[in-house]
Amino acid sequence: MPTHAQEVIFAAVGDVHGHMNRMVDQLRHQSEVLRRPFDFILQVGDFEPHRDAADLATMSAPAKYRQLGDFAAYHQARRGFPWPLYFIGGNHEPYGYLDTQPEGFELIRHCHYLGRVGVVDLHGLRVVGLSGIYQAESFRAARPPLSALGSVSTRAFTYFNERDIEQALELGHADVLLVHDWPSGIIAPDDAASFQGKRRSPDADTVGNEYARLLVDALQPKLVLCGHMHRSYRGSIHHASGRATTVRCLASVEQGVDAFGVFHFQGDTYSEMLLTK
Repeated sequence: MPTHAQEVIFAAVGDVHGHMNRMVDQLRHQSEVLRRPFDFILQVGDFEPHRDAADLATMSAPAKYRQLGDFAAYHQARRGFPWPLYFIGGNHEPYGYLDTQPEGFELIRHCHYLGRVGVVDLHGLRVVGLSGIYQAESFRAARPPLSALGSVSTRAFTYFNERDIEQALELGHADVLLVHDWPSGIIAPDDAASFQGKRRSPDADTVGNEYARLLVDALQPKLVLCGHMHRSYRGSIHHASGRATTVRCLASVEQGVDAFGVFHFQGDTYSEMLLTK
């Protein structure tokens, strides 16, 4: 695998849910504290880039969460992202818009969708992304075509499937892996009680999904970034090869600084930098 001699500093962001202004304000603050611009931003899904009400109508979410959000101002060039941002899809996205180009595309300047499965080289780092969440009943089925919108549930577009996983496995390796839901098996025994009866976690053993874990075991990235559970957590996975993967789970932007991480890569080493409140 290639080494990365150059210094790279990037930020990672948890679920945004349309709060792009809040995200940018917090990132500006952290960049000012560091006295250095970020090389790029990685975002782990539930970004919600709704251009208009038509996009919003293609998102799977209860009515009380269907809000247009801030993206329209960015799409109309009334606001802009100061750094290149790369995001994957979560389970709350305008897939009627994103699936027009499932291989990924640049929505606006500095805002890139990585696609259902995507890979990009950023300053020497190989970043792989998988969009969507797991559902057993949908895993071996093809996703509906966009022409089926309106006749099938919008939820049907929120799942990854077996072909997506196969495509991601074919990528061979990654330095950073983006998934929306957590990989299974990352909760340390000492932390298990804190997951009991919480959001999307009846107990620690049900947290995450086996296919995100399969990708971690196969690609052996240095760092995995995920969101979905609106909770900050750090876990690790040790591989038979002797390599280790850090799993960094991020809260939602509405929860403040726990939604953000800043990472410094240089050579074969990396570290997470301390954030200020």
